[in-house]
Amino acid sequence: MARRIRWQIAIALLGIGFIVGLFGRLAMLSASTNNPAPGGTYREAVVGSPLMPIPLLNDPINDPVGRTLISLLFEGLTRIGADGLIEPALAEGYTVDGSGEIYTFTLRPGLRWHDGTPLTADDVVFTLRTLQTLDAAGEPAVASFWRTTLIERVDIRTVRFTLSGPFAPFPALARVPILPAHLLRDLPPTEWSTSEFGQRLIGSGPFRLSELRPDGAILTANPTYYNGRPFLDTIELRFISTYEAAIAALSRGEVMGLAERWGSNLQAIDLPGEEQRIALPLDEYTQLTFNLRLPLFQEIPLRRALALGLNRDALIETVIKGLAQPIDTPLLPNSWADDPTIRQMPFDPVTAAERLAEIDFEPGDDGIRQRGRQRLSFTLLVDQDERRLAVANAIAEQWRTIGVEVTVESVDSVTLIDRLRQGDFMAAIHTWTRIGPDPDPYSLWHSSQANGGSNYAGLTDSRIDTLLEQARAEPELVARSEFYHTFQQRWLELSPAITLYQPLYVIVTTTNIQGRTFANPDLGPHILFGVEDRFRDVHRWFVNSFRRLEGDLP
Repeated sequence: MARRIRWQIAIALLGIGFIVGLFGRLAMLSASTNNPAPGGTYREAVVGSPLMPIPLLNDPINDPVGRTLISLLFEGLTRIGADGLIEPALAEGYTVDGSGEIYTFTLRPGLRWHDGTPLTADDVVFTLRTLQTLDAAGEPAVASFWRTTLIERVDIRTVRFTLSGPFAPFPALARVPILPAHLLRDLPPTEWSTSEFGQRLIGSGPFRLSELRPDGAILTANPTYYNGRPFLDTIELRFISTYEAAIAALSRGEVMGLAERWGSNLQAIDLPGEEQRIALPLDEYTQLTFNLRLPLFQEIPLRRALALGLNRDALIETVIKGLAQPIDTPLLPNSWADDPTIRQMPFDPVTAAERLAEIDFEPGDDGIRQRGRQRLSFTLLVDQDERRLAVANAIAEQWRTIGVEVTVESVDSVTLIDRLRQGDFMAAIHTWTRIGPDPDPYSLWHSSQANGGSNYAGLTDSRIDTLLEQARAEPELVARSEFYHTFQQRWLELSPAITLYQPLYVIVTTTNIQGRTFANPDLGPHILFGVEDRFRDVHRWFVNSFRRLEGDLP
């Protein structure tokens, strides 16, 4: 009897010990935090290979892999912060004078290139003056802006820029990656890619190039990075020719990550390990533009009725396969400039038909509306991109149900742009890419850009002009956003175009990469400003960690 009691006491004590230990561990976990530790490697499959991974010469649209390498190896005076706003990078800060025309940037102390050479104002002046004189810059619009800017070295850490007029988006344009003058000063840009620099790619970014091969690149953490040494020791990019081969490498565990615009190849794959998928909207969108020079499309009620009769959600669901999100105005949703309360009217074919009847377009014998002898019929111009062509045909089908006849005309992309600039179209579907963190839609909608510029619709509205001019000149972000909110409202009232959709960029990883702002839903919605922006906060990524007690245990 006594022996049985002793066993019962022993079992009870063991149970109590287990419970105490369990609660103790839970208390330890709740009172500790996961902290990044140095070390580890991230391997990503990249479809394609770099063509020109050199700042100033790289075309980010046709060479996204080259731009990805640049984003890891080089830095500009400013950068895009975790919140999507512009913040100082190589510069510790800047000032702007009362006229809004003179910006003075001060570099951080102790900056160094990957080869240990000090980085100074001379490098900044060299880079941007070279950009001013390039015959074939990778981004012609950026080079065109800098050609009108006076660049002056004030001292070893200070550079002054004098603009041709107030221009609030200037800090975003100061993201141009800075190049090492001591390595390139005596070489013409036409020889950069074939020089030793073209293989070493000495920059000042978070990672240094250790090896560049036809099938990949190995990058190691930069110990002198201004923002602190990255936690990851190594990033390896594997250059793979097709998405099928890249997915196979991901499935076999040869790489840890893969990213894709639209993400159609990543929709249905089943991957091993701790899979994580992130879908982020890119800073681009597709729109349908009306030619307001034509009498038919000068009627605002007609344009607004067509917008009401277009089901954009159905286009995204059926044609785009859910790999995009709707966009309502020329300002990107979730950006600092966007007012989320200002949106297009929802799809309403009944009201659309009523609006068309109000302006005397009544159904004819074949169902197509006409006003007198004027048939509600026009041509929709589009390029030969498979997705946009399918969208154009779907729009034609939708509008036919409300009595509008649309003929789709497909041309090559060069012809499309030429005809848009010449105003040689009735309506057209096209895409704006690389909007950037500062939207500045001046070049797209100001009346000065209506003839031969990017205001393809030919919109001329004094209210729109004033708002865009004020937004460019106003230095305070809150005040600028108010101008843009009013612009959005006015733009929807006029409806010179219909914004259709914004593509999603899908990132898949099979390992627990921590520290990524994009992967944290608590930090709010994000926008990718170019596909290379997926590495925006790469210096904070980590795979190794340790737990540290916070405060007192209960």
